[in-house]
Amino acid sequence: PSCLLDVIARATLAYLNAQVAAGAQAVMVFDTWGGALAPSEYREFSLRYMQYLVEGVTREREGRRVPLILFTKGGGQWLGEMAGTGCDALGVDWTTDLADARRAVADRVALQGNLDPGVLYAPPNEIRVQVGKVLASYGRGHGHVFNLGHGIHPDVPPKHALAMVEAMHELSPQYHI
Repeated sequence: PSCLLDVIARATLAYLNAQVAAGAQAVMVFDTWGGALAPSEYREFSLRYMQYLVEGVTREREGRRVPLILFTKGGGQWLGEMAGTGCDALGVDWTTDLADARRAVADRVALQGNLDPGVLYAPPNEIRVQVGKVLASYGRGHGHVFNLGHGIHPDVPPKHALAMVEAMHELSPQYHI
């Protein structure tokens, strides 16, 4: 008999593969509650299923590579293990320093993140400062996709999101060589 997580994993795999077949350029698996689990429970109830998805997702379609990104909110302590699944990238929330994350994965995978979404409530000049801190934390080199460390809040002023994007475009060339 299958447990509920097995059923969800099979449905998720079918959904991700349908997205790839429909032309998705990348797919991402979110585990928003994984960081609340104890280590053994994380490995059993999250990482095991992420491994299943990594192994089953179609990673190439019509001659193009389709990257698979894994994300566990609050899962900074498991980044090394997550990198070992064979995924292409890991999302990193704002509670983990990118320098620490980079050391944990030893450049085996790309990292995506990790500006605190709450920063977007600050004035644009402070948003720029915080974008610079995220970029500096990752450091120079390839393998970083700048992003928020989780979703954008619905009441963030659009001009603040624009300030983040503009700061990233202005500041990132010195890091992303």
